[in-house]
Amino acid sequence: PSSIIHHYSSIKQGNHRKEHSTSYTHTHRGKRRIMNEMMFLISIIALLAPAAESLLNYQKLNVNNYASSNSNNNNNLQMRLNPTSFTGTDYTITEFPRPALRRVPNAPIAVFDDRFQAKTQEMFGIMYQAKGVGLAAPQIGLNENVFVYNPSEASNNPNAKNMERVVCNPIITKYSPEVDVEKEGCLSLRSDDCAGQVARSVWIETEYQNELGQKVRRRLKGFEARVYQHEYDHLKGILCYDRFPPEDREAVQKSIDFLLGLYTDDDAQVEPDSGEEKVMQPRPLSAKRMPPLELETGADADADEAPKKAMKPVKSGFGAGGGMGKKTGKTEKKKKVKVRNGAFSNNPTFK
Repeated sequence: PSSIIHHYSSIKQGNHRKEHSTSYTHTHRGKRRIMNEMMFLISIIALLAPAAESLLNYQKLNVNNYASSNSNNNNNLQMRLNPTSFTGTDYTITEFPRPALRRVPNAPIAVFDDRFQAKTQEMFGIMYQAKGVGLAAPQIGLNENVFVYNPSEASNNPNAKNMERVVCNPIITKYSPEVDVEKEGCLSLRSDDCAGQVARSVWIETEYQNELGQKVRRRLKGFEARVYQHEYDHLKGILCYDRFPPEDREAVQKSIDFLLGLYTDDDAQVEPDSGEEKVMQPRPLSAKRMPPLELETGADADADEAPKKAMKPVKSGFGAGGGMGKKTGKTEKKKKVKVRNGAFSNNPTFK
């Protein structure tokens, strides 16, 4: 009958609408879930993008800086880089093993004109920008007998300029027998990446000419004496590395090999001049920890004591964020050694 057919048709249409509605709901929920997942992924990517970019830049820097190094031994070696250029000058830092660092003798300064004054100001500018406390002419590729230094903490000292020194044609006339042992680095060795313990005289007496050509005689002590001796070494073709004890030389050997790998010319100068090396004062350390000197005792209870070498706490090296800190420790006081007198002993052979 038509009523039954009409009723069946209504039921079928209703089921169809219900199925369509259910299908639409599932589809809508699926799209919403996909959109939520996409938004989540986008937020994750946004968070990771800076880190990914930094990692990519680091990898590029790593490849560019170390491409010419020995791939087998130094793949993971990272060193502080000297600036490739400096404001106000065309000079750059000369790094080991370039021959200018070892060439001796250096030409004496004979003309103290405006051109020379300008050159010394350029040297000060490089020194400050490289965060060093001293700079010798061979360190910028000039084999001239001059260096500049400032032992003050320039960033914190309002009178820093007053402590600037230009040293021409220097001679150290006297070294103290007492020495301090402290850690040194060098801009030409990439500073703190190639640092080690160095023995320096506690005080020195020196003669030199200043930037005006005037003769100067001074007695220096403490940190200033150490800086002066470090720069004086440069004029003799000596690097602080040449003064390291064997343990420290071994510890920085990878850094030395890395610098050797960067220099591709065939005129590399690895060792200092043999004549200058023989007369180095004070002598390089033969061991990282030097024992105190033995005191020879005799029958006289007031016998003179042999000098002792005072060990100082290790401090940061030259060119490492402004150089080493100033010496703060006091020299160890000498102690008298009492000598037993056999006349007051039951055993007369004990003297």
